[in-house]
Order: sequence, then C-alpha cells, then structure tokens
Amino acid sequence: MIGYNPAPMNRSLGRSRQCGFTLLELIMVMVILTGVMAVVAPSLSAFFRAAGLGEEGRRLISLIEMTRREAIASGFPTQAWFDTEKGVYGMRELNGVQAQVLPVDASETAAARHVYRLPSELALELDNTSLFAPTAASIIYYPDGHLDVASLPGFYLKNKKNPDQKLQIARSVNGLRFEIRQGNEMVSLQSEVYQTPVY
Repeated sequence: MIGYNPAPMNRSLGRSRQCGFTLLELIMVMVILTGVMAVVAPSLSAFFRAAGLGEEGRRLISLIEMTRREAIASGFPTQAWFDTEKGVYGMRELNGVQAQVLPVDASETAAARHVYRLPSELALELDNTSLFAPTAASIIYYPDGHLDVASLPGFYLKNKKNPDQKLQIARSVNGLRFEIRQGNEMVSLQSEVYQTPVY
C-alpha cells in the first residue's frame, strides 16, 4: 500500500498507556478523600442543621405576616396558631364562636389550607410567660392590622439534637410585626409582654 505508515499509531498507543493511573494511585486518592470527608462531615452537618433552622424561622415569619395581611384583606380577625406538642402550626380565619380562640382540633387541622409541620429535628418552645392568658398558643391580627392583647409575644425555634442551635421569633420594635433574633439579639420574652406597642 502506498503511503501507509503504522508508526504514528504505535506512538499514540504508547502515549495513552503512559497517561493512565495505576490502581495504587487510585487507592491513594480514595484514602485521602475519605480522610477529608471524615474531618469535614461534622462541620457540614452542623451547617445544614443551622440552615434548616433559619429556613423554618423564615417560614414562620412569612406565615405570621400572611396572617396579618389576610386579616386586613378579609375584614375578619385571623389567627396564626401553634401546636407545640404535635409540631404543627397554621393559619385560620376567626369568626363567630372561633373568635373565642378555641384550640384547633384534629379535623380542622386536616381540612385547613395553611397548615405546616415542623421538620422532625426542630421544635417550638414557649417560655412560661408566653401563655399569660388562657388561650391557645397563637398570634391574632384584627382587620385594622393590630395584634390582639392575648397574642404570643414570641417563642423559640430550636434544634432537638443540639440545644445551642436556637433562634427567637419575637415582636419587632413597632409591636405589629415579628422578627427573627439570634445569639445576643435574643431577649427575655417577659419584657416583651408588657411592652407598649408604638403605633
């Protein structure tokens, strides 16, 4: 055959054999990666737990704000309720007998539109000053956008497995909305109960 030269093909095969990894090199890489993961995994786990806590806190704040807007839009008192034992919270419109702020029963929870369940590793915690009135744990807004006097001043959201991971949801300075507080920003909720809102 004219012009046939097998030499370049042999050279490329030889080069590809030199560029591969040996089994020993692959095992060494796997050992190094395993060591790195063993060191980094606890930090990553703590990071994701903290991120989950913050995300749930933002969801709770959104629900409380939605309760306020719903009360203004519908013209009826609206309640954000919290069942700390079952780890469930939600929103409902109050009218008639419900204006007495009766506890939410199981059938209503199943039928309600805005009902949310906490992730299994998180819990809501009320301090002993939070339920200063004989009502369900709730935050109630009236159609004028103001809070009912028996509304919770705030509560805590905590990680069951790590008590150090905790945030507080409490009334803002104007007394009408709620905000997330962490670390040094957290204050005793008892001082929030008797604070006069600024309108």
